[in-house]
Amino acid sequence: MANWWTRVELLKGEHEGCAASRMWRSACATLRAAHADRGWAEVSAASAPDSEWHSLTNCVAYQAGVWQGLVLKGMEDATHPAAFRLAVVLRHTPPELALKLVADKLRTHPQAQELTSYIVSLLTDDSPWCECNANDSQYTAPLRDLLLFGDCETAVLAASREEYEAHAKRQRAAYSAMAPRHYVELRIKILNQLIQVPKIYQTPEFECFESAARENVDREICTLREHLLTGRHD
Repeated sequence: MANWWTRVELLKGEHEGCAASRMWRSACATLRAAHADRGWAEVSAASAPDSEWHSLTNCVAYQAGVWQGLVLKGMEDATHPAAFRLAVVLRHTPPELALKLVADKLRTHPQAQELTSYIVSLLTDDSPWCECNANDSQYTAPLRDLLLFGDCETAVLAASREEYEAHAKRQRAAYSAMAPRHYVELRIKILNQLIQVPKIYQTPEFECFESAARENVDREICTLREHLLTGRHD
């Protein structure tokens, strides 16, 4: 089980080396959810293209790898490990499809209501979408899980320089319709707001990411400011 993410057999629609699909399969197996391959095909079809950051093989796969790496190093897992992993894979899936898949995969699970509410609270960081769970606050994710879920999303900020720059280019690709100068100005504004917060990461488990993240963000801000001065916006 320790090396499940390195196995070579692939699900239909899976890219070789995609940690997101392996996390999906592992979560579905633990939850005894049927038709994992069919569910993955739906998630994959709805994913952003690989040229953009928020795709399964970029953003989601990166987060899946980071999470599994931390757990292997001894980090205490989430309250509901398999449900947490399912949420990681579905975090950038269109909400209606994500909710449909959660309901389908948990249909026969004895804790279906609790786990559905838990997953939805992670995905929305708010009250559950399902009206039937709206008053069941005991089923929402604990604060630690919510914070870990958020920190996992920003883990890429602490990536290696090469990975971070690839991430930044894919972020730009998602806004290709925006005028170059407008994008650069907006990106600088967002990054400046980020760098001014006391802590980028809210959990002790991600404290070790803080220094690298700030270094990457500072460097990108400097690069973007230089682009504004020179008129270069690529």
